[in-house]
Amino acid sequence: MRKTSFFVFILALSAGPASAQSDDQAREQHFRAGERPGLTALVPADWKLEPLDPNWKGARFTSPDGQSWLAFYATPADRDSLELHLREIISVKGEDITYLRRKRNWVVVSGFREDHIFYRRVTLACGGRSWRHIAFEYPAQQKRAFDGLVTRVSHALASVDERSCNAVARE
Repeated sequence: MRKTSFFVFILALSAGPASAQSDDQAREQHFRAGERPGLTALVPADWKLEPLDPNWKGARFTSPDGQSWLAFYATPADRDSLELHLREIISVKGEDITYLRRKRNWVVVSGFREDHIFYRRVTLACGGRSWRHIAFEYPAQQKRAFDGLVTRVSHALASVDERSCNAVARE
């Protein structure tokens, strides 16, 4: 049920807000009023949900000290070829990759960007119609503290539930 709720949330974001302020308020209320859906339930309770960016369809949370963040988002798969999309996830200027694992329809990449660790995972879902993404960034000296969270969120994304894809065409 958790993974289904996350993907329903992502699809709801893509429908577009009536007004940015009311949508931000509704999102904040949705996340903080008891049960947080899907993968977002794994986000530490004291992390702040950032305001909606109308040019980006996802949710980004920032740590209380502002030095770490976690983002969840979905993108349609028909924009790019599978190969091109995975290469774009892997290769980002200014990053030193220390871990890369790739299969036909997913990739995990991690490493360093200056004094921070980055982690990205993307999985092709919904019968090949949608990409599901997670991205982390946190100070390298906090690696041990983040290992468990990164593992839990990554494993949750790896088990994409095809039943959550009913509305993907609206992304």
